[in-house]
This record gives sequence, C-alpha cells and structure tokens, in this order.
Amino acid sequence: MRRYRDVITLCIVMLLSICGCGRKTPPIPPQAAIPAPIQDLRGKLDEKGIALSWTCPSRTVSGEKIEGLKTFKLFKSEAAVDDFCPDCPVNFDMVITLNGAGIRPGSVLTYTDTDLKKHHYYTYKVIAGAGWDVVSDDSNKVSFRWESPLPPPIGLALQIADRRLILSWDPVTELFDGSPIAETVRYQVYRSNNGREFKKIGEPVEGVSIVDEDVTNDRKYFYRVRAVRIVGDSELPGIESEVIAGTARELSPPVAPAKLTVVTTSEGAKLLWENIAQPGVAGFRIYRRMDGETEMKLVGETERASFSFVDKNLPEGNKTLYYALTAFDEAVPPNESAFSAEVALTR
Repeated sequence: MRRYRDVITLCIVMLLSICGCGRKTPPIPPQAAIPAPIQDLRGKLDEKGIALSWTCPSRTVSGEKIEGLKTFKLFKSEAAVDDFCPDCPVNFDMVITLNGAGIRPGSVLTYTDTDLKKHHYYTYKVIAGAGWDVVSDDSNKVSFRWESPLPPPIGLALQIADRRLILSWDPVTELFDGSPIAETVRYQVYRSNNGREFKKIGEPVEGVSIVDEDVTNDRKYFYRVRAVRIVGDSELPGIESEVIAGTARELSPPVAPAKLTVVTTSEGAKLLWENIAQPGVAGFRIYRRMDGETEMKLVGETERASFSFVDKNLPEGNKTLYYALTAFDEAVPPNESAFSAEVALTR
C-alpha cells in the first residue's frame, strides 16, 4: 500500500514539473504605464550647432496621467554626405541618456548638440522612459545637413529718416573657414526695442539692405543681421553680426519765424516776432552779430509759447547789433529752421 502511495506522489511531482517548464519572457508593462510618444521634437540651428527641444509627455498611451518620468533617450545618426540615403532606414549609432527625474510632465526640454561635422547629415529621435523597460514609442525625427557656418555680416550702417530707418551691410562672400560659397546667401534681420530680446523682421532677404518703416520717431531701435543659406533641405544660419542702433526722427525743419523786430529797453534789447502756429515746434533760438562780423552767435533760447526775448548781455561799445531768429522742433536732435530776416539795433 505504501508503495502505491510513493508511485502516485512521484507522478504528481513529475506532472507539476512538466507544467511549470517553458521559456520565460519579459513582463509586458500595462498600457496605463507606457508614456505617450513625443510628437513635437524640433531643432533650431545656429552657427554652433542644433538646439533640440520637445514637450515632456503628460499622459500614457491609454490617457492616464503620468506622475513622473525617469529618463529620456536621444538617438543620433551621423552619415557623410556621400553615404547619406534619404529613403533608407536610419542607423542610430549614438544614444544620449538624459535624466528625467524632477522634470514636470508637460514642460519643454532642450538639449544642445555642438558635436557636428561639416559635410554630414544628422538625424535625431527621442523616447521617454517611466521605468525599467517602460518606454514610449519613437518620437518624430529631425534631420538636417551640417556645413561650415557663414561669418557675421560686417559694415552695418543706419540711415535715419522720418519714420524710417534704412539698414545696410556688406555682403558675405565666403564661409567661416575661408572656402567659397556655392549657394545663394540671404540675410535675416533682427530688431529689438531694448538691445536684449531680438525678433525677426520678416523673412530672409537676398539684398544687403532693408527699409524698416514700422518705427516711431524719437524711439531707439537695435538691429543685427545673420547670413543664411539653404544646403539641401537645411537652412543653415551663420554667425550674428554686431548690434547697431538708431533713432528715426523728423528731418523737415520748421518754417523760419517772421516779422522780427527789436527795440531798446532799460533791460537791454527786446525782440518780438509774429505768433505763427506750427505743429511740432519746440521753441526759438536767438542769434546776434556785431557790425563787421559775418557769423551769428547764439545768445538765447525760448519755449514755443514765448514770442519775445530780452538780450540783457549787450556788448560794450556803440556798434550796431544785428539779430536773427530760428525755430526748432521736438526731434532728437532737433531740426532747426533757416534764419529769419535780420533786424538791426543802432546804439
């Protein structure tokens, strides 16, 4: 009887062994834990390299809220121009692991890559990881061709006009490394109101000057220029120029004052002139010369509401004095009218 029980026990053990045997596979994470793929990977080129940016996933593939991510893996492909095949599968031979701890879901992340070689194509993609083997699908890809950058434009000049600023610069004729340029060079102009935050003015232009009419007189504006060229499908920007600043202003002078008269008073020589309303006039300047002199000298200034002036500092002697008047406007620096007709004061 005991022998039968031993046989039955042995059979049960063998049966359990058979049922438990087999190849083990990695556990599959639930859909609620897998981050949604990044869909907005983008790159901004400058003369140093590329700044890649993307939005950190805030939801899983099933729509659940993500509490936090562990890592981001940025995949990079490098191919020489002669070996590049735009329709072939991309071989991502470099991986850059970024720590995602503490990154708030929904925030924008940026990574700058300056390890680039000229005459090469580069492609990038990124994945997000929420834990061991819990990773998103691939993001969209960013590709471009890298070449030696263009040097900064030089010879910047500003021509000031009424409600306009005319910016010009010298053309860029070779690459930064001295090699010739095979492509058309365009120029992107940037403007700032404070000299710090610059914004593009329109699209790149092929000429070496622009007219900026979106300005206000007596306000200072700052400009800089960057040369760009198209190589393949990539727009490659060059090095930014130095900053130049200027102020648009009214350039048309006021009309010269009229009907100037002068009389002698106990205080000195009193001048009076006609009250003619002129928009933009800020005041008047009084000039004087002595008999025998040819050059008028400034002796006083009044506000626009004044139409008289007393010259109290008369020179000694009995020589005849000659006076003239100008009007000036509110521009910075002000525009000044021509001299009025001279009047003489005989002493």
